[in-house]
Amino acid sequence: MDVDQQFRAVKSPADLRKLPGFVETVNPAVVGLKRVIWKYDFKSELQCGLTNCRRFHKEGVIVELEDGSVSNIGHICGADADKYGPMFALELRKFDDEQLLKTMMPVLLDRSKLEQIEREVRSAYREGQLWLRRRLSFESLFPEAMRDVIRRNAGGASMVVTEAFERSAAQIDEMVSSGTAPNRTAARYYEVSKGTIEGSGMLALSECELEKMWRNADNLLAANPQAAKMPELISLFTDVNRLPLKAREVVDACESARKFFSSSNFATISFLPMKRDARERLINLTLDALDAHALPTKAKSIAKPLNKKQRDHYRRAGLPIPDSIE
Repeated sequence: MDVDQQFRAVKSPADLRKLPGFVETVNPAVVGLKRVIWKYDFKSELQCGLTNCRRFHKEGVIVELEDGSVSNIGHICGADADKYGPMFALELRKFDDEQLLKTMMPVLLDRSKLEQIEREVRSAYREGQLWLRRRLSFESLFPEAMRDVIRRNAGGASMVVTEAFERSAAQIDEMVSSGTAPNRTAARYYEVSKGTIEGSGMLALSECELEKMWRNADNLLAANPQAAKMPELISLFTDVNRLPLKAREVVDACESARKFFSSSNFATISFLPMKRDARERLINLTLDALDAHALPTKAKSIAKPLNKKQRDHYRRAGLPIPDSIE
């Protein structure tokens, strides 16, 4: 076991004191800091090695000093201006970066894992685009119904659709006299449930979010981690963990869309306020009709030829490659 492995194996103050070259105290005015070796978090408290601190703590770092000795310093107090100051903060940051690199690099260099993520994103992207186009078609054909669905969903209102009926005068008299209703106005109408609108989760589908998801997956696969700086590496590593979750969210939204764009759901939605001809069209609506009504892509304001990376983006997604993009 090498020296650094010994440091990583430290589990208690007793283990720490057994390290080769360990000293109980260190005067920052006399001996300089060489490097931060390891962080610890003990169950019992340990006195800080700094002579101008000596407070007890459970968390801290093992440090190597310029004279070759080893000691322990609180993970916060070492950065104080009257102790090691900026040098301690710099070495602690350097240590954190090194540990982060050891965690990130094996993942970012695992090509098979990255390709699997890209396949998951590509599949979710293509399916999400399909249902998003259908949603836009539906919104174009039945704007009143879609506004009502969006309003209910955004406001946390019930998705149960009801139809109001007026009671007869005799029924109203009976309800008022029996105390079932406080007055005739309250007893005049009653509602009958016509069903519950399903699949409102498909409203989570967004063109912007789909494109962002795909773009991040594309960048992840095209990146060179060994040449990247820390901020980019952190962003890439975050995407490794975030993109599969995002793809799952898109797939879930597509599952909701299947429920929303079903004949039984159309029948329920048809009871929402709308014109009679729209109600008849909605009851007879099919996915083929929605696809046939798919809206064309909005014209780009500034057209630019696609570069190779952008063409590959469309090719991998199985989409037609446009002549230019905005």
